Amino acid sequence: MKAVVAHGPGDFRLEDRPEPGRETGAVLEIEAAGVCAADRMIWRGDGPWELSFPFTPGHEILGRVAWIDEGSARYWGVDVGDRVTAEVKVACRRCRLCRASRENLCRFGSHLGSGLPGAFAERMALPPEAVVHHLPPDLDLAAAVLVEPAACAVHALRRADLDADDVVAIAGIGSIGAAALGVASGRVRRLVAVVTSPARAELALALGADDAVDLSAVPHPDGGARAGLEELLELTGGDGPDVFLDCSGSPEAVGLGLAALVPGGRLVLYGVYRRPASIDLNVVAEHKELDIRGGHLAPGAFPEAIELLSTGIIDAGRIVTHRHALGDVHAAVGEAPGGGRLKAVLVP
Repeated sequence: MKAVVAHGPGDFRLEDRPEPGRETGAVLEIEAAGVCAADRMIWRGDGPWELSFPFTPGHEILGRVAWIDEGSARYWGVDVGDRVTAEVKVACRRCRLCRASRENLCRFGSHLGSGLPGAFAERMALPPEAVVHHLPPDLDLAAAVLVEPAACAVHALRRADLDADDVVAIAGIGSIGAAALGVASGRVRRLVAVVTSPARAELALALGADDAVDLSAVPHPDGGARAGLEELLELTGGDGPDVFLDCSGSPEAVGLGLAALVPGGRLVLYGVYRRPASIDLNVVAEHKELDIRGGHLAPGAFPEAIELLSTGIIDAGRIVTHRHALGDVHAAVGEAPGGGRLKAVLVP
């Protein structure tokens, strides 16, 4: 079969690989695989992980079951021919965190698409320890391949403990931030997107934001973040948002969130940060008594994400913008000429 193999940063190759084994678990015929910002970090070599090359990337999975053992079929409730997706973390199921139903934080498991073979391939194996979800047969490809990032958006906003009276700001309208707009739209008093281009501002409004603060649009002698702070405060009557969700991975966005949040507010970090951020702890404690909460993967969030995508509340058609063949993987993971790419997918 054909599969993309990552041999190191900047070295992704389409190769002939052995077919997945059929001992336990399942084998999927891949329909599509989403390209995550993490995959691009692996390509660039600037992610915060220690990786053992070579491996087949791809953890945003859409596949059809080609083979499955009887035990896994019973456990997952799926059979040959069913469309499925799978959660990224394959946990050990034995450690303290797994026993507390926090498998996303398991330190002894592995990950599909790095430690275990991923979906940038014609076929892939799922171990019996994986967490697998059945997908509706009529869910279109764009929505079905977006389940994992949409589930991340659901988890991120669960970490925010949303209230109907909240003003929520979301920074970083990539696929997770874009999906988060759909998750939060209609559930809070006001929803503001923080973006860095007019095109992203227009998209954010189409995806459910009430307002968009474009950091590139308002010049300020102290930079775009300062202009963004003034606009955020103006939009919220001087109070600032109750929740600031960062999906951008930008330390500057985090600084903006800390400055803008109302006292008692919640900062949720769901980016992958390529460099350290410096923050004033007095803003967190003495001046504002803020909650800072991290978010990782999407425990328990896949069913809600599937429902939101099935009903169109998360508009996958606007989020999935580019499709590539496996042999075109360099275009999918590299810089997009002219911009305009939000989510690329590989279709074997």
